[in-house]
Amino acid sequence: MVQFWDVITPQLEAWVPTLPLFFTASAPLCGAHVNLSPKGAPSSTFRILGPNLCAYLDCTGSGSETISHIYENGRVTIMFCDFGPKPRICRFFCKGRVVEWDDQQFPHWLERLGGGLGVEGVRAVIVLDVWKVQTSCGFGVPVFAQPASSQNQGSGDLEEDEEDEIPAEPPVPDGKSFADRSTMNKWARYKIDRNELHPYMKENNASSLDDLPGMKVARRDRGETIWLGDVRARARRMVQGERLGLMVGFLLGLIAMVLMRFAA
Repeated sequence: MVQFWDVITPQLEAWVPTLPLFFTASAPLCGAHVNLSPKGAPSSTFRILGPNLCAYLDCTGSGSETISHIYENGRVTIMFCDFGPKPRICRFFCKGRVVEWDDQQFPHWLERLGGGLGVEGVRAVIVLDVWKVQTSCGFGVPVFAQPASSQNQGSGDLEEDEEDEIPAEPPVPDGKSFADRSTMNKWARYKIDRNELHPYMKENNASSLDDLPGMKVARRDRGETIWLGDVRARARRMVQGERLGLMVGFLLGLIAMVLMRFAA
């Protein structure tokens, strides 16, 4: 049922663009939060560039957990699942790197992902070196045999002034279980037209929930010295790791003393 590969197979390369979404998972070395994010439209935002290389467009959002975690430790897992009649789950275990929009390499990577056509508010390209691929049955994944409901087309997490300007999603077309959501593009264009996108990044993308350094451009806009902030983050991580090590060492020493007393 479970299979592993050292590379992305041609069958998986052809399968991924047919899916409606994918997921990213990441976590800090020390911290309470494990992040899991859904991403839409793999056909336009995700590219397999080689047997062990892929990348995706990372659009501006209300947090920067994946970016912060990649900057700290590089670990990221991409998961795909098929909601059609032939179930499958696939995971790419990766070492990631972040190419922010002001990086000199950003135009190169953006071009490799189709130039970002039809995708607004791209803040970075996440480049992924895939070191292991896993597939499994997916028998527990639900099947969408009927068109998804077009009810409850709520405005989600938009601000009040944004709700008036950004139209609601249209109903899902007949015969489709999923349709790409256009709200992200509309929201990003709304912010861009008002010169509010970069201030939004500055406010929301400079750090993670565990206070790890986030987007470098957002940190610079806040007046932070990047190298100094990185040193502080490393020092904090070392202290947290040493604290855990000391606690474990103390407990092991205590257990050893008790065992020695009983042995005597």
